[in-house]
Amino acid sequence: MPVIIETPRLILRPLTQYDFADLVRGLNNFNVSRNTARIPFPYAMADAEEFLAIASQTEAAALRLSITLKEGGDIVCGGATYEPRESGAEAEIGYWLAEPQWGKGYGTEAARAMVDHAFEVAGYAKMVARYRLGNDASRRILEGLGFVKTSETTCASRAEGAETLAAMMVLTHAAWNEAKGRAQ
Repeated sequence: MPVIIETPRLILRPLTQYDFADLVRGLNNFNVSRNTARIPFPYAMADAEEFLAIASQTEAAALRLSITLKEGGDIVCGGATYEPRESGAEAEIGYWLAEPQWGKGYGTEAARAMVDHAFEVAGYAKMVARYRLGNDASRRILEGLGFVKTSETTCASRAEGAETLAAMMVLTHAAWNEAKGRAQ
């Protein structure tokens, strides 16, 4: 059964072929793609088709969802994922938003929902995340969720065609529960 997550303003749901035009419109923007590891630039319809094919064949422990606004129709304006890491006890979260949606709190709302699902439904003990150094919006989202920076590293950027500097962050299930307790 497909996973659908609702938040106060968002619906996170599986991507379909009917979403390709929205996906291309949101991701064919260097300001968006350069802050991700796997998204190429330029981003074309063939890239959307390839992503859907890969997403439909990945292991059940990974979750890849599109982000849509409850108000404004069923238009994809972002994406959020988590995937298991080598140990199986932890997962890595990733997300993106189309540039017109930046600065509205949607990134935090979607990332919070994905982290909660990873801990409470999928049962992961730890979440990790990377953000491109200089991407202060992503850093603020992760810090606001309780992630703590552990190191700096490099990671590939398909959009830039090169390695880029990134920060590694971690959040344990125990720290997440503690943070949720303070927020309520």
